[in-house]
Amino acid sequence: MKKLIYILIACVLIGFSSCDDDFMETKSPDKLTSDNFWRNANDAEAGMASAYSHLECATDYWGFAEVKFPVELYPSDLVRIGGDAYNYEDWLAIYNFNVNSANTQISSYWDIHYRGINFTNQVLENLMEMTEEQIDAAKKNELISEAHFLRGYYHFKLLLAWEKIVLRDQYPKSIPETHKALSERSACWDFIITDFEEATKNLPSSYDAQNVGRATKWAAFAYLGKANLFRAGEDSANATEYYKAAKAALAEVVGSNNYSLAPNFISMFNGTNQNSSESVFELQLSNNTDNGAWFKFPHHRWLKPKGLGGWDEIAGSDFLLSEFKKEGKVASDGRYDHRLYETLFFDDEYFNDSNNPRVYGYTFKDWWDYTSTAYDYTGFRKYLPASYDDLRAKSHGNNMPLMRYADVLLMYAEVLNELGETSTAIPHINNVRAIHGGLPAMTGSDKATVRAQIEHERICEFAMEGSRFHDLRRWGKLNETMAANGRTGVTDDSHFFPIPESEVNSNNEIE
Repeated sequence: MKKLIYILIACVLIGFSSCDDDFMETKSPDKLTSDNFWRNANDAEAGMASAYSHLECATDYWGFAEVKFPVELYPSDLVRIGGDAYNYEDWLAIYNFNVNSANTQISSYWDIHYRGINFTNQVLENLMEMTEEQIDAAKKNELISEAHFLRGYYHFKLLLAWEKIVLRDQYPKSIPETHKALSERSACWDFIITDFEEATKNLPSSYDAQNVGRATKWAAFAYLGKANLFRAGEDSANATEYYKAAKAALAEVVGSNNYSLAPNFISMFNGTNQNSSESVFELQLSNNTDNGAWFKFPHHRWLKPKGLGGWDEIAGSDFLLSEFKKEGKVASDGRYDHRLYETLFFDDEYFNDSNNPRVYGYTFKDWWDYTSTAYDYTGFRKYLPASYDDLRAKSHGNNMPLMRYADVLLMYAEVLNELGETSTAIPHINNVRAIHGGLPAMTGSDKATVRAQIEHERICEFAMEGSRFHDLRRWGKLNETMAANGRTGVTDDSHFFPIPESEVNSNNEIE
C-alpha cells in the first residue's frame, strides 16, 4: 500500500483525467488523458491507487474528520457531542436527526464515495481493454477483483447511510450517462454482494511488505459475510438464505488461520501496532512526507476532549460508560472490561494512580480538574496517538482499522446463533472477551442470551468504529433503543439520510 501511495502521487498530480475532461474536444497529444493513460501494468497500478484514494473520506486535511465522524458516529447512542460541536449547524442536525438535503456533511460524504466509485469503474473498464502485451493476465485478473472489492465497499458504505442509492456500474462518458435513477435496496444488495463475490475470485491471500494494506481475498470474504448478514436483518422472509451465505463467507476467514486477536487492544488504534495480526482491512495513512507526500490528518485534534486540550467535538455517552461497567469488575486483574480503559478516559482509580500516571504521563485529575463543565469528564481514548508529542502534533498518519478479526468472529458467532448453532457460537464470543476484555466466559447458553451478549460485545468492541447505529437498525431495535438512551427524533423517515440536494439538481432521473 505504501507503494500505491507513491504511485498515486505520481499519477493524480500530473492530471489523472476526470469525467469532465472527456467532454473536451481539444486534446494535447503529449499529455496523459483517460484515452491514452492505460499503457501498461504500472498505469493500471496507478489507476488502482486512485481508486483507493477516497476510502473513508480521507481526501481533505480538515474534511476527513469533519465529514467522516459526524456522518458515521453522531447518530449513535454511544456518543454525545462536545461543546464545540454546537457551533456547527450541519453537525448538530445529524446528531439531532433533523438533516435536510442541503446538509454539507452528508453531501460531501455522498460525493466522495461516488468519486471513489468512478475511479473503480475506470479501472475495471480500462483493464478489460488491455492486452496481454500490456499486462500479464494473472495480474490483470487480480486487479479486476481488487476493483470489484473497492466498488462494492464504496456502495456498501453508501447503502448503510441511504435507503436508496444510485448504482454506478460504469464510468459515465457523456452528460446523459450521469443521469441515473435510484435503485431499490434489494437491487443494491444484489449488486454489492456480486461485487464482493467477484473480489474473492482472484485476490491474493497476502501481499509483500510494499503492498500491505491492499484488499486480500480474506477482506473480500469478510465483507461478503458482512453484506449478507446485514441483508438478512432487512429481509426476514429470506433471512436464513443470507445467514447461510454469511456463514460460508466468514468461515473462509476463520478457517484461513491467517488472523489472530491482538492482545493489546489499544495498540491497533494509537499507531503502535499498525496492520496487526487482527487487521483484515485497514486505512493506510503515513507520517512519511518524502517527495511531497501528505497522508496524515488532524483528526486526533477533532476527537481529543477539551480536558486534553482538544477541540471537544465528541464524547462517550453515559450509556456507553454504563454498558462497559454493567458486568462489574470481573476482569482477570480485578478491573472492569479492559476495553473500557482503552476506549475512554474517565474519572477512575485506574487513571488517577499517581504512581503510574496513565494519561500521557499525568493522572486524569491532573488534566481535567481545572474545568467544571460536565461533558469534559469523559473523553475518547480510541484513535488518539500513543505519545504526548504526537498528541500535541498538528497532524499524524496512524492507520485506522476498518475490518478487524474481532468483527469477523462476532459476526460469525451471530450467524451461527441465528442458524441454531448456538453452542458453536459461544467459543468465538468468549475468545474476544478473554483476549480484548480480560473477561471470564459469558454466562447462559440459550439463543436469546447469546443474541443479547453479542449486542453487548459489539458495543464494547466497536465503539467509535461506526457500527452501532446500523446494528440497531438491522436488529429492528433502533427506535426503542435510541429513545431509551435519550436520543429523540429517530423516526422511520429519519433512519436514512435524504438524497443530497446537489445530486437531485444534477441528476434528471431523481425527483
